[in-house]
Amino acid sequence: MGTQTVPGPAIVPAEQLAALEERPLGAHGGASHRCTWTDGRSSAGVMHIDAGQHLGAHAHRSHHHHVWVVSGRTRVLDQELGTGSYAHIPAGVEHDFEAVGDDGCTVFYLYLADA
Repeated sequence: MGTQTVPGPAIVPAEQLAALEERPLGAHGGASHRCTWTDGRSSAGVMHIDAGQHLGAHAHRSHHHHVWVVSGRTRVLDQELGTGSYAHIPAGVEHDFEAVGDDGCTVFYLYLADA
């Protein structure tokens, strides 16, 4: 199963999520994601950052990030967030995601274009 690109419902059971292509992220290595849905402008997926790694500071010109920490801990916008936490990073705000602790972190993200 590939990334969902249809405008209708998208259901991705865990075994299908694990089979999605894992793509590298960030300038420093040690981070990857699996895109679960996209409409060509916005997307959703699962991102993993290995322990001690980060993506590198960046900003998105016209997209908002919504992230929920699924496991582990991450530092974003000078805040350390644990499992179950949520963050919204508006378009244009410089940010980084850094895995904190020994196990890395996994987050579910929405990357949404401005209307």
